[in-house]
Amino acid sequence: MTDENTMRIDKWLKIARFYKQRVKAADAVENAKVKVNGNRVKPSKMIKIGDNLTVKKESKYTNYKILGISQRSISAELARELYQEEDKPEQSKETSELAKIIEAQNAKDQKEARIKGKPNKKERRILNKYKYMNND
Repeated sequence: MTDENTMRIDKWLKIARFYKQRVKAADAVENAKVKVNGNRVKPSKMIKIGDNLTVKKESKYTNYKILGISQRSISAELARELYQEEDKPEQSKETSELAKIIEAQNAKDQKEARIKGKPNKKERRILNKYKYMNND
């Protein structure tokens, strides 16, 4: 393969205008928000025409097929020609709202899991309320 047929995934995401900065594209790839052919990859992964991308934005996954590679920044209109959005299943408004709530709860749970030590007075009252079913 030649250099013109392959490119780093983080650089391609920036050129295709998925992200405004290459650093943000690299972070997204590192955090598994972008997958190539269904696999988690590193930002240095070389992609080629025909590869499939899965990109997560705002708790929604979208599949794209790479149609082209450009070696330098191009206009937004030309950047849209570098990829094609695959058929996406329609997601109802309720489903998308539910996904947002679940993600918010997961973030809250992770934050609370980091807190150590015994519960304070307010937390003890809440625990006792559920433990002993007191409705006071």
